[in-house]
Amino acid sequence: MAATDQLRPLTETGVSQVRINYQFLQDQTFTHVFVSPYLRAQQTFEALKSQGLEFKRVKTVDWVTPDVDTQPAIDHLMAIDGDELNILIVCHQTFAGRLATHLCDGTTRGCHVDTAAIIEIEAEVFASQCATLRNIYSAY
Repeated sequence: MAATDQLRPLTETGVSQVRINYQFLQDQTFTHVFVSPYLRAQQTFEALKSQGLEFKRVKTVDWVTPDVDTQPAIDHLMAIDGDELNILIVCHQTFAGRLATHLCDGTTRGCHVDTAAIIEIEAEVFASQCATLRNIYSAY
C-alpha cells in the first residue's frame, strides 16, 4: 500500500516475476532503455540491472506512465536516430497494452498484459499500424 500510485512499490511477487522474465532479455543489448518514474518501474529496472541487463543509454521519462496518451511515446520513439535500434520500455500494464495495440493495429484500446510481462514488437518505423507483435512473455 502507498499514498499514491506513483509511490506503490514492487511486491516480492513482482520481483520474482521480473527475475523469471529476465531470461527473455538476457542475450540482448538495448540501445535505449526508457523507464517510468513510478517507484515500481524504477525497482523493476534495478532488478533487471542487477541480473546483468545490457544497455547503452537509459532515461527516466514521464511519457510511459499509466494514464498518459500513447502518441507522445510514439513521437519520442520516432525522433531517435539510428539503425538497428533495440529499445526497452519499462512501464505499466495499461500503458504497455495501449502502446502495443497503437503500434500494431492502430487502436489504443489496449491488449491485456500480465504483471511483469514483456511485449516484443518489431517495427521499421514507430507509427500507428507499422509494427508486428512478435510475442508476449509472461511469468504466469
